[in-house]
Amino acid sequence: MDASAHRFLDGFTPDARERLVACMIREEHPDGAYLFHEGDAADGVYLVLEGRVEIVRAAGTHEKILDSIPPGDYFGEVAVLDGFGRSTAARARGAISVAKIPRTALLEVLAAGPGALTLGLLQHVLAHLRKANDLVVREVVHKEKLSLVGEMAGSLMHDLRNPVSSIRLRADLINSTSREGKIPQWCDGIRLQCDRLVGMAAELMEFSKGESKLAPGRTSTTAFLEQFQTLNEGCLAPAGIEIRFDAEPADIEVDSMRLQRVLQNLVTNAVEALHATPKPRIEIRAWVKDSVFYLAVKDNGPGIPAAIQGQIFEPFVTHGKKAGTGLGMAIVRNIVTAHGGTIIFETAPDQGTSFLISLPRKTS
Repeated sequence: MDASAHRFLDGFTPDARERLVACMIREEHPDGAYLFHEGDAADGVYLVLEGRVEIVRAAGTHEKILDSIPPGDYFGEVAVLDGFGRSTAARARGAISVAKIPRTALLEVLAAGPGALTLGLLQHVLAHLRKANDLVVREVVHKEKLSLVGEMAGSLMHDLRNPVSSIRLRADLINSTSREGKIPQWCDGIRLQCDRLVGMAAELMEFSKGESKLAPGRTSTTAFLEQFQTLNEGCLAPAGIEIRFDAEPADIEVDSMRLQRVLQNLVTNAVEALHATPKPRIEIRAWVKDSVFYLAVKDNGPGIPAAIQGQIFEPFVTHGKKAGTGLGMAIVRNIVTAHGGTIIFETAPDQGTSFLISLPRKTS
């Protein structure tokens, strides 16, 4: 896009347009690069020429995307007009090209121009404020919901503790009185599932408080995937889906039980998405490269609906699930972030979805 034809310049006089175009600073940024951060001085207004720019703000241990600015639109004018620092950060989504109009030059042109120019800019500001107000309202509702989730999880923890302890004790008694056949293996499975059940409730309670308490331990990629198969063989076998496991042997240091729930959420979502797919298939891979532990889940399903792709890791976002809570993927991101890792995905209609988790290996 030609910066001199950007809609931001509509309404300016020919002389004013010429002044602004003459002082524009053209910038190119790669994917993920920050144009500015929260608290930075407002140095100008940015006109988006190519690509998209995400407006983000810190939210606990991660960033929340507030807006996505397309080519032909602009941002950064609020801080320029009020004279305070940036209240958000701006990050490139893919490779981008922008033109920056320095603050001093813009204010000089506005001061010398007709009131209609300032009015038009204020209308753009008000549109952003309305959007921000809607986000605040949704955030308040989310916090109220999370508070209820925390109360429910606390009550669940209290109610589960005694019966789960009783089940675990009986598994220990059976194991101590008989070591025949697969009895020790089955008893180990019962104890593991008991720990898993209590862990799920604790995880919900921590998530509602914005916490994630990890208990990392040493294991291996092969042991991790074998444990996943053991924990989930009962629910995966009847699904009629071909599930392939591939682990390149390597030692890793993670909170295995928490990461098992991450994998379980991803695989469960894939299973649900594949219900109408001919020859459904899920591939699960685990490997280490350059001190990074990678965990990948890929399916050949219908893909993630475009309507939720941008909010898939946000709380209470769900699609096509009668009993879905919308917390699964938010908890997934919370656990991955607590490990100091990242999670990304690729999806396409009728081509399937793949998730890739990258975590520090933390062993040597």
